[in-house]
Amino acid sequence: MNKYLKKGVEAVFKYTDKAYEAITEGVSTVVSKVDGLPVFASLEKIETSQPLLYDEKHYFVIPYHLSPYGFALHTMRCLPDSVPEINNLPKRRIFHFANEAAEYSLQHYMLNSAKEIVVEDKKASKSSLENLANNIDQLDRKLTYGMLLIGGVAAIFNPLVGAGIAAKALLPGAVGLLSKHGIRPIGEKITKIQLESELKKAEKRVEKEFSEASTVKVINPILQELEFTLRTSEEEHDPLLDPNLADGSIVELENDDWRNLTEIAICRVYEEVLNSEDKHESAKLGPKDVMWLKTMMNTRKT
Repeated sequence: MNKYLKKGVEAVFKYTDKAYEAITEGVSTVVSKVDGLPVFASLEKIETSQPLLYDEKHYFVIPYHLSPYGFALHTMRCLPDSVPEINNLPKRRIFHFANEAAEYSLQHYMLNSAKEIVVEDKKASKSSLENLANNIDQLDRKLTYGMLLIGGVAAIFNPLVGAGIAAKALLPGAVGLLSKHGIRPIGEKITKIQLESELKKAEKRVEKEFSEASTVKVINPILQELEFTLRTSEEEHDPLLDPNLADGSIVELENDDWRNLTEIAICRVYEEVLNSEDKHESAKLGPKDVMWLKTMMNTRKT
């Protein structure tokens, strides 16, 4: 196992307790660093009043100066509570960048810093963006052991992750989770080996569906505003008082769910930094940036 995958294993062990809490709450988040890059991966259950057209996975490339690469990566699969993780919806992957340069930075990182994880795709028909998504999914999978693909069920029985979770007596609730994912009828007895086989099949199915999905690249107005405010002084731009790039729209997407998801991703990346005043200067956070980000966080908590 190379050093990058070892970091992934260590990260999963480190966050076993958090993973347990997250699974029971319906949201799973794993946080790690891979060769210095902050990587966040989560499964979000959201409320939406609009019909769901796609099962989407989002890739947020978030400006972040405490990273040696100038950004943090937050991948996020998002589904309403009423839709199981294994479903028949068409899949779609969406990259969120602050600008065109951010795409190059992500490509550069994957090819140079995480190259042991990068898998060469022999199919010449795939675009570089699709290949990039496939490689990040590979990184995700190594960090989470498929936990986010099938809603945490695999983690319960994974020999690397499951021991810590099973010790917290989550198993009594496993029947409901398995039924939710349509893996076996509730009344049918099933051995652990059979169950692991079923879970692996389910994981591969979801992974395959996403690998064949359409891939969309967007310039995200909220990330644009974050990048802009981090590189300007208070005299040049105040995100709370001046016209704000975050008010823009993304014409490629059918609804505004991306706003909520973007704010979730930004708040997760910056939460620790905002609470550590000694890190503000290194993160290039001025008073107006801190105020804007704290306002975003406080709004999300109300």
